[in-house]
Amino acid sequence: MKFPLKIVPRKIIAMQLKIDFSNKRAIAGGVALICIIALVFYLPSIISATKSEVCTIDGVCQHELQLNFLTQLVPVFVLSGIIIGAIVFFFVTSKIESKQRDVKKIAGVMLRFLNPDERKLVNLLIENNGKVLQAEVSRLPGMGKVKSHRVVQRLIDRGVIEKETLGKTNIVRFAKEIKEGLAKQ
Repeated sequence: MKFPLKIVPRKIIAMQLKIDFSNKRAIAGGVALICIIALVFYLPSIISATKSEVCTIDGVCQHELQLNFLTQLVPVFVLSGIIIGAIVFFFVTSKIESKQRDVKKIAGVMLRFLNPDERKLVNLLIENNGKVLQAEVSRLPGMGKVKSHRVVQRLIDRGVIEKETLGKTNIVRFAKEIKEGLAKQ
């Protein structure tokens, strides 16, 4: 009597290290902590190595040795500067990213109260840092000169935008209150 051999494939469980780079503060804090711990352990040896009371031992000037030792530390200082720069970068970019997210949320809420033509104008203003020529508004899809004029006038009446005359054309920009509100966020 033959028994069929049943081969069961083994599941290989591979551990993968996944680092979530979205939490920049945690990464920057970890790098800073590692640097501080390294300096706490490394600094006493640097200080003790630089103290010498005799100028020459076996014909070698101890001050020259100390100077050579310090020049070998230049890469350590450069790396420390890079690490500190990276930490500052992470903190600054996280603040900028959160500010951009807030501005997009506010703009999204504001856009819900506008009709489609007004949304096109406000989106154009957002894309151009809150300032655009009225001629550019009339070049939007589905907008002509008359329609763009009416849309601009409706938003001026509501206090959303302001119009400034510049020669034969107009500059359309967000009203001061709205611009300040977007800037504070």
